[in-house]
Amino acid sequence: MIQWKSLMVGVILAGLFAYSGGIKMIHPDKFLADVESYRMMPYELAWLVSLYLPPLELVSGLALLVPMLRKVTAGLLLLLMGLFVIAIAVAWTRGLDISCGCFGSSKMETNYLWLIFRDLLIIAGLVYFLKEPIVLVKDQGEYFR
Repeated sequence: MIQWKSLMVGVILAGLFAYSGGIKMIHPDKFLADVESYRMMPYELAWLVSLYLPPLELVSGLALLVPMLRKVTAGLLLLLMGLFVIAIAVAWTRGLDISCGCFGSSKMETNYLWLIFRDLLIIAGLVYFLKEPIVLVKDQGEYFR
């Protein structure tokens, strides 16, 4: 028995994070510029974030689909999303003109309220995904999760 709603949320979240990490890996220079636009860390740390965050997002997105890794991965992504919301809110209060960098660089004017709302929706999806088990196989009266 598969709980379709939980599976669908998991696949959507996995796709979002895998895409987000992948697109940043394709254009690391643009992502570094996006990280630097927040003006929250020295260049060396921004460089490390732009180097290691995209593969982490890509691998974490794929790990959401592995039942044994799902809870730990969702917890890690919840932490990252919380940090992203804080970073966006700080940039907004400081009056910075940033490109979020979340799904590649954008030339559009930054809509901070939308970025925070979108990230809170992703957080809600991660919390739901953490709480709802996805039962994939029933074997000898036992469910494997």
